[in-house]
Amino acid sequence: MAARLEIQGLSVRYSAGATPALNEVSVGMAAGSCCAVLGPTGAGKTTLLHVLSGVLGRHHSQVVASGSITIADAKFSPLPKIIQFPLVGLALQDPSVQISGIRDTVYDEVQFTLDNLELPSHEIRQRIPPLLKRLGIDHLSHRNPTTLSGGETQRVALATILAAQPSVLLLDEPTTALDLTARVKLHRILKSLREKTTVVVTDTHVDFALGVAHQIVVLDQGRVIFDGTPREFLAALENFESVLPAASWRRVRTLIKTAKEQPGSPHQRLAGRLGIV
Repeated sequence: MAARLEIQGLSVRYSAGATPALNEVSVGMAAGSCCAVLGPTGAGKTTLLHVLSGVLGRHHSQVVASGSITIADAKFSPLPKIIQFPLVGLALQDPSVQISGIRDTVYDEVQFTLDNLELPSHEIRQRIPPLLKRLGIDHLSHRNPTTLSGGETQRVALATILAAQPSVLLLDEPTTALDLTARVKLHRILKSLREKTTVVVTDTHVDFALGVAHQIVVLDQGRVIFDGTPREFLAALENFESVLPAASWRRVRTLIKTAKEQPGSPHQRLAGRLGIV
């Protein structure tokens, strides 16, 4: 079941004398929604995901933090101190590091997650085939996971997380190394998770985020400088040109212009979903 996230006054320093990686961050994310967290490199996006997943509190003993986080019914003040999986699943920027390397097939790699969760064998058999099919990797089930393309590896890594049916899925800049075909497939996967899983995806660009997100949050130097809908975000573009790539804005503006001029086009359908036309 998808979980609501509530972050209140969260500040994080990696050590007592360090510059804040997150500074008084307060954000709420509805259960079953997709939130895109945008911002330049160093804005605090990855830190935020590592906080929510429990990675930061578990592995960085020198962290100094304040504020609170609520995930479903669990409240942490300030940080979760243990890894939150399977409640929260984290997909890293490099999906290859999430492949164990000790299983010989994609099917066995996904099963490895469920074995570690000590699920009964009949439930494992019920979960894996439909999941592989939904992610479009059922034809890879007998392939060695270390021999796959970047997009295929990413979907296998996602499968190892989604097999556990997390309430929250965190994806750290998932489109960085993907070609257009792989980006389209990822877009479809995230849309299929709506209402079932709360998704938080980070990016340094806007294009992919506008296609999947219900909510846009912009971070800069650890602070939230925007929190709103995609429509509100597009209306305030000029405020973010110093922290996000200007080329993205030009593409978005072209998309909007094309949408208005070509009724029924894919661009118009996207712009219509955003409330632009």
